[in-house]
Amino acid sequence: MTDRPEKLAGFVGLLARCCARYRWIVLAAWLVALVPAVHYIRDGGARYTQEVAPAGSESARAMDGVARASPGRHLPDVETIVVRARRGSVDGGRARDRITALVAEVGRLPGVTFVADPAGPLGTATAGVDPISTDRRTALISVLMDGGALQPHLDDVHRVIEASRAYDGPELQVEASGPGATMIGSAELSLAPLVVAAFAALVLLGVTLRSRLGMLVCLLPAAVCTLLAVAVTARLSHTTLLPPFAPVTAGILAFGTCLGSAVVVVHRAQSALLNGQNRLQAAASATTSTGAAVAVGGLGVSLALLAVAALGLSGFGGLALAAAGSAALAVLVVLTLLPALVAGGGVRLLSWAERHYLAMAGAGLARRPGVRSWWAAQVGRYPALVVVAAGVLLMSLANQTDGLRVGGGDAGTDPTSMTTRRAYDLISEGFFPGLNGPILVAVDRGDPNSVPGGGGRVVQPGDVAAALRATPGVRTAAVSLDDPALGPAVVRVLPEAAPRSPQASDLVRRLRDDVLPAALRGSVTNAAVGGPTAMFDDAASSFRATLPLFLAVVVLTIGLVTFAVAGSIPLAVVLGVAGMLSVLASAGMLRVFFQDEDIARRLGVMTSPAEPFVLVPIMLAVFGLAPGMNLVLLTRLRAGGGADPAGSGSGRGGVLRGIGRVFARRRDGARPDPIRDGRDAVRRGHADLGHVVLTMNFVMLFVFLAIAAQPSRTLKMLGCGLAIGVAVDAVVLRAAILPASVQLGQRWQGDRALRRRQGAAASAAEPEAATVARASAAHR
Repeated sequence: MTDRPEKLAGFVGLLARCCARYRWIVLAAWLVALVPAVHYIRDGGARYTQEVAPAGSESARAMDGVARASPGRHLPDVETIVVRARRGSVDGGRARDRITALVAEVGRLPGVTFVADPAGPLGTATAGVDPISTDRRTALISVLMDGGALQPHLDDVHRVIEASRAYDGPELQVEASGPGATMIGSAELSLAPLVVAAFAALVLLGVTLRSRLGMLVCLLPAAVCTLLAVAVTARLSHTTLLPPFAPVTAGILAFGTCLGSAVVVVHRAQSALLNGQNRLQAAASATTSTGAAVAVGGLGVSLALLAVAALGLSGFGGLALAAAGSAALAVLVVLTLLPALVAGGGVRLLSWAERHYLAMAGAGLARRPGVRSWWAAQVGRYPALVVVAAGVLLMSLANQTDGLRVGGGDAGTDPTSMTTRRAYDLISEGFFPGLNGPILVAVDRGDPNSVPGGGGRVVQPGDVAAALRATPGVRTAAVSLDDPALGPAVVRVLPEAAPRSPQASDLVRRLRDDVLPAALRGSVTNAAVGGPTAMFDDAASSFRATLPLFLAVVVLTIGLVTFAVAGSIPLAVVLGVAGMLSVLASAGMLRVFFQDEDIARRLGVMTSPAEPFVLVPIMLAVFGLAPGMNLVLLTRLRAGGGADPAGSGSGRGGVLRGIGRVFARRRDGARPDPIRDGRDAVRRGHADLGHVVLTMNFVMLFVFLAIAAQPSRTLKMLGCGLAIGVAVDAVVLRAAILPASVQLGQRWQGDRALRRRQGAAASAAEPEAATVARASAAHR
């Protein structure tokens, strides 16, 4: 390590010793900090808002115009109840009676402004089309809620869904869709996958640590850090625009960083205890090197994410700020709470057999590495081959981003078990797919006096609607809101194509580039195109534009923190590029899972583009978890076998056997080979700690697979992306590329040292050869 990391390790060691010595004070301080955080989370008050469109985009201007044109000055929350007669039509009989009763009951619920009966005069005005299908079997009931479309009152919407779904029966099929219904469906959780994931994670931790108290010491700081990160994110939501995935991203970063560090620290503390250290020494020595690596990685990530937030990258800003706070919190927990808990545990961190053997023999039981030692040996024997093979695999996974369609999904991509998906299908079959995603055009008449002489031409909203109706691909277009006192008028365009389809995107581009410029040419009137398709297309364009800069931040951050610890430029470059490729792989593999028809069908979803608001938290989480664990393993690999302050992990017997081998070589007359010893040290470090670092990755993998098993397509996509990113980091980066790269570095350094020794020997031999030559010449 360079001087600066050594100074940091010294500071971390001093802090760890203080926290271990005064552990009860430290535990009490964290408990005092935790109580208000839990209280704040329980009481709620967070203000998460999904950014509907990138700031400054045309769709953002359009939706701002729609909000100003609405009576409440915000996008209204209109939920739609879709009813279909199972027999006959919706015009008469028991079906008509049940629809009338449904409308009356929903209209009495709190939070409902009015309900438009499909047979009444408001039905067509709110739906934009005749609310009863041509076959008279499907009808649309529009429900205007008090809340807005971006922040619906979910409790009120939930009551509407429950009341309406109660009318589903032999006469009617009743489904619900709308902004609130979509949010409620996306938040539905299945407990079975979560229980299975928790059980698998506990089993894995138990196998790795062999101690129930050790498991508790690992999980407790991770839980504390997660709760604090969610509380800080909730508080931050009052001053910064944060999306609904902000607490999930912050919690994942906090939990993953703390859990990974805790598993490594507890493992090293167990080794130190087996080597005869007391609880204070074990806590300090185990925390020193690991804590320093986590501090460098965590603070580096935090500063990088603050830079991302300061750059204002679209979609990354507020989320990056929350993730930066989580990374900093994780460092604080690891450096203070963790050593206090380790010191409090003492020898009870060991298994029952290890404690009793240690008490009787004064030394620990040897822990045989097993398969991990074999893999470490293979990596050490063929490091170049491992790097090349893993690099090719990583590049092939990252290359999947070339075919990734970025855009937006809709209810038509949800599993059929969700009411929003069934409502989408009923609307598509009974009416037309485009009714699920209207295009909204905000028309600003303009000021005719802005033209010199006051002769500016104004195009009326009705004329704009007529031009839009004449466009191929448009089913109908009509002015839905027009109050000059409020501001712009709103023209609702209903396309033929479904909102996520390429045809709908082509229509948006045609309206923007051809139709509206031609209709408004020479006038003071302006128009902006918005709606779901336009918003997702703009978000996709903005995401593609900002992605290269974010990837540059990833490469620089991982490279700089690696160089700060290792002092090796080639290693920093390799890990920086590998980290960037793993981030790309986490997003690119979503193309395989969600844009391949066969695999998507097995997942129970329809093929669809990947939303930027899902890709951003995936990339931030994968990036945020990488540097800390990379540096923890890198520090151990560079420390080798004997330099580990916590011991080699195999008890005193392992250390004594290593020393005995050195003396045996000297007794036999063989000189120690520092090059071979360095490579063996890397192999021993890999065998000792590699599996412990991977434990965290696989625990997180179980958690993310549980998220991927949820019914919502959004959660499926989020869980799959995170699981892929963690798996790639674990198997490709930390199990292969990182140790193999360190091995190559050791070989390169060894070859350079050997060439220097050979050159020095040759230089020393030259004067002797010259003297012999002169003596021979004189003799002749």
